[in-house]
Amino acid sequence: MKQNQTHYRMVFTILIIYLTISVGTALDFDSSSLEKLTLQSFLNGAWAEQTENYLQQHIGFHDTLFRIKSNIDLFLGEKMIQGVYITDDMLLEKLSSDDIPEPSVSAQPVNDFYEQTQIPTYFILVPSASDIYRTKLPANAVNAEQKNAIQQIYLSTSNGIHCIDAYNILSSLKDNYIYYRTDSHWTCCGAYYVYQSTIQKMGFTPISYQKYVISHMTADFYGDLYEKTLYDNIRADVLDYYYDESGVQITSITVNDNPQNEIKSSHLYDTSAFLKNNPYQFYLGQPCEKLTIRTNLNNHKKLLLYKDSFADCFIPFLIQHYNEICIINLEQTTSENLPLPSSNTYTHTLILSSLNFWNTYTKESPLS
Repeated sequence: MKQNQTHYRMVFTILIIYLTISVGTALDFDSSSLEKLTLQSFLNGAWAEQTENYLQQHIGFHDTLFRIKSNIDLFLGEKMIQGVYITDDMLLEKLSSDDIPEPSVSAQPVNDFYEQTQIPTYFILVPSASDIYRTKLPANAVNAEQKNAIQQIYLSTSNGIHCIDAYNILSSLKDNYIYYRTDSHWTCCGAYYVYQSTIQKMGFTPISYQKYVISHMTADFYGDLYEKTLYDNIRADVLDYYYDESGVQITSITVNDNPQNEIKSSHLYDTSAFLKNNPYQFYLGQPCEKLTIRTNLNNHKKLLLYKDSFADCFIPFLIQHYNEICIINLEQTTSENLPLPSSNTYTHTLILSSLNFWNTYTKESPLS
């Protein structure tokens, strides 16, 4: 089967070139960026694979051809497209064990931060859906075991750092709609149940699930895993809006600490995201490096939050407990360490990230 797939890849690449030229699409090949064509590279498929990738990025009807290719791959028995496993009812992202640094390396940024600030610190690593739903993966699928990886990172953190076991919370709820079917993120429902446990450990009483009015903003959401695969035999996702009508209100939002970018608002949500390419940005808007949210809750509690995009639908739950939340988006920073706050006036620090992103972030650490 492997040899047949290699031959198919070569035939398909030649077919793409023929179709591209036949419809008059202009190709501007940079020969220095392509695999050198040799007998060996042709026979082992390396030339075909790289040429195919180049064409997918440059030709005008990429989506149509890519969709055709994906369907043929699946027909030939492939169960993975662009690092995404295709299952009967959801798309699952592959995580390689090569992408996981040593536990001590992964824990070091958190340990360094706590040592320097002594702010009460809470740490959440969120597993990917591919581990929570391992039984859905194809036979012999290669996917790193994440539960043990997260536990080992937690064990490597310093005394005084509170690690939240999101894995077991989510695993116990896997029959619920806690991860999207076509996107790598968790849903508001999954985020809520981890919030419920987290906020209790931080000394607050969680807002009851029954207090939230839940609105379905769209039932036609196709996420980042769909964009990678263009596989449309999975049902579209629903983006929800959770709102506590009697809850705390936002008084202002400041972007990157610039007073000129202060926004007077009662909520975080950005409905213009539905008109753009990434509806998931509905939850926190256009990404920026730093966001400061102030509320009408006069309890003088301040939270410093370091996050990736998994926190975007988690933050609205936190707003009900803090007068101020300073959010540092690690996906937008270039620092090899957690940026230190300008003062130690924060009541708590929360570090919330998917395991996938945290692996990438800490692999850039000098220790690794």
